[in-house]
Amino acid sequence: MDYSERTIEMAQLIAENCISCKRCMKDCLFLQRYCEDPQKLFQQFLEEGLDPIVPYSCMLCGRCTVVCPLQLKLDEAFLTMRQDLIREDLPLKQLKSVEMHQKLSTSKLFTAVNRGDQK
Repeated sequence: MDYSERTIEMAQLIAENCISCKRCMKDCLFLQRYCEDPQKLFQQFLEEGLDPIVPYSCMLCGRCTVVCPLQLKLDEAFLTMRQDLIREDLPLKQLKSVEMHQKLSTSKLFTAVNRGDQK
């Protein structure tokens, strides 16, 4: 997988600057499940990559950045990883239902517009 320069830079910033205080992990079930330390997780990403399920499992809520004393943006890093995976046409098989939902929910057949003031 070839990740974009932006994704690599974001991962390097986190891997090099995270002080492993684990404040981001306190309320994050995602980080609790996939790592013991976010700094090590991003080092692993840089050295050998991550299973695509990892970036797709982040809820992108931004809580990690809010509680991080350095304001490191883990959520944005996971988002750029997702964007790179999509560019490489590697969406997760588990997300096929989401893709179908997106297509159907925006189709004219299943979308109704209620303008309220028009009769």
